Amino acid sequence: MRSPEPLAVTWSSEPSGLFIAEARRVAATWDLPLYERPHKRGLAPQLGVVAHAFLVRGGKGWTLVDAMGSLGVSPGLAMLRLKRLGSGTGMPDRLLLEAGIVPGDTIVDATVGLGADARVLASVAGPDGQVIGLEASKSLAVLLAEGLPLETPWPGSAPIQILHQDAGTWLRSRPARTVDVVYFDPMFERPRKASPAFAELRRFANPRAITRDEIDEARRVAARLVLMKSTDPTIFPCLGLEPLPPQPNALVFWGRRFRHEQ
Repeated sequence: MRSPEPLAVTWSSEPSGLFIAEARRVAATWDLPLYERPHKRGLAPQLGVVAHAFLVRGGKGWTLVDAMGSLGVSPGLAMLRLKRLGSGTGMPDRLLLEAGIVPGDTIVDATVGLGADARVLASVAGPDGQVIGLEASKSLAVLLAEGLPLETPWPGSAPIQILHQDAGTWLRSRPARTVDVVYFDPMFERPRKASPAFAELRRFANPRAITRDEIDEARRVAARLVLMKSTDPTIFPCLGLEPLPPQPNALVFWGRRFRHEQ
């Protein structure tokens, strides 16, 4: 008996011709198996038989489905942050404050996940900038890469390119000083008690911790700054990053290294 695939592409139970065509394209583009889903047939009996998870094209865009639930891609919390930035009200966005992004910057989000931070960074980098999102999990990389083009981008944002790449491998392949900022936000550093959305995300994410080698490569590639967010401030010195003063009652902490400090 054939073993189930880790991930397969299919369409919703009552698809349009567009959904079927897009599912076929994504399967071919990303070298994933295609499940020719019969009309009005549920996916539950096929989980663990055809595939352990399905990337499904339906009326709400692309969704990852496994036996424990589903995960979609949307602007979500990023949109709340963008609206707050646009209105000029509330506390400054800590990511933008520490990263010092300016229009025209090229930024690498080395642990892009579902792209919330990437959207915020792109809004400041502007149309002359670029955000490159690296994602080691193929499931998440395909979900985000195919889901982002279905959204209406924040006006004046930089393009966001999503790559299915391990951060260390990609950084080692790049010449020195070819991007402005490299940013890490390893989600598995977050507390286990988190929102349901993060619980769904963890099932598909790569749990590997960031290494000193990856940070060193990031420092080589970044022309200005390497920035990292973590729930554990003690890791920054081990990674060659300077811990930044935390805010009162902080649950997340920041470490960074400027190029001139290397």
